Amino acid sequence: MNQRKKQPEQTRKVILDAADYEFSLQGYSGSGLNGIISRAGLTKGALFHHFPDKRALAKGWIEERLAPAIDALWITPLDVMDSLDFFRNFCRERFTGLQPDDAVSALSAVTAELAARDEVLGEALEDVFTTWRAAVAGLLERGKSSGWIHPSIQPANEAALIVAAFVGFSVTAQATRDPEIRRLAFTALDAYLETLRAQ
Repeated sequence: MNQRKKQPEQTRKVILDAADYEFSLQGYSGSGLNGIISRAGLTKGALFHHFPDKRALAKGWIEERLAPAIDALWITPLDVMDSLDFFRNFCRERFTGLQPDDAVSALSAVTAELAARDEVLGEALEDVFTTWRAAVAGLLERGKSSGWIHPSIQPANEAALIVAAFVGFSVTAQATRDPEIRRLAFTALDAYLETLRAQ
């Protein structure tokens, strides 16, 4: 009798892919382990071998799916930017691309749901935010050194505001379908970004 070859890394990936779909669309409370198991096409035993409970699965999802998605959207692209105009255009693209199931929307939703009530998951989420803010602050610091960001700008302060704005925009994008509200919000953000420019 042939036994199936165990592929723990592949099994973990399948579980996290299923969790990514469920948590991104349904949030933490709205997602059940049975739905994740069904979507993954695995048994409860397979899931519990990798993640002892839903909380551990959520932590794995935050660290192995959500954080890399934010990195791909917001952190890695900043490495090549060398002007405020480049950053403003990038922010415009990220703003117009906001969707209810994207990484920023998922991050904002699960943070609102979990950060204050679960210390472990709250810390995992804060790590994502800390990395995101640090990347934006690093870009602004480079801009100051290169002369395209005003020398009076405090990069950490501005980065905190920019990240908070995008999290707020993701909530607004889900709450209203009115394109005028989105236009007004981005117009305000774009005008604010212009105030960072070196004179």
